[in-house]
Amino acid sequence: MSKKLGLLIALSILLAPSALATDFVTKSNLTGFQLPKGALELTDDDFSSEMVEVLDATAEELNGQCKYHELLYWEGNPDTIVKALNKAIPKEFKFKNLEEGELADGSFYQQFLLTTPKLWVAGTWFPGEADAILAWCTVVKK
Repeated sequence: MSKKLGLLIALSILLAPSALATDFVTKSNLTGFQLPKGALELTDDDFSSEMVEVLDATAEELNGQCKYHELLYWEGNPDTIVKALNKAIPKEFKFKNLEEGELADGSFYQQFLLTTPKLWVAGTWFPGEADAILAWCTVVKK
């Protein structure tokens, strides 16, 4: 998976806080999970083709393909945000860490899979110093 992360090369410097948002959201349109306060759903224009390629490659490695994508951005402490997000994930979802690493710019990423018998969600989490980005997609079997 690290080969596809080379495509990101810091995800256009992690989309920067200047990314345009469609709106603040309290619930994920993709999963239905309650989201930590301050979540911005970014527009399709801000969802880089490289990130779509990374999610698509992850889905492909799972013998599937991405059906729907969602890109979320938060300002604030990433540890606080991830703790709140983890609490919101329903217990029936199983978490699998796929890969963790560091990008060329020194930023960190974590790729993961959330599954239930009916839903698979592949995602990549990018915690910054004072913000965080979550890109994920629903995976359907080929």
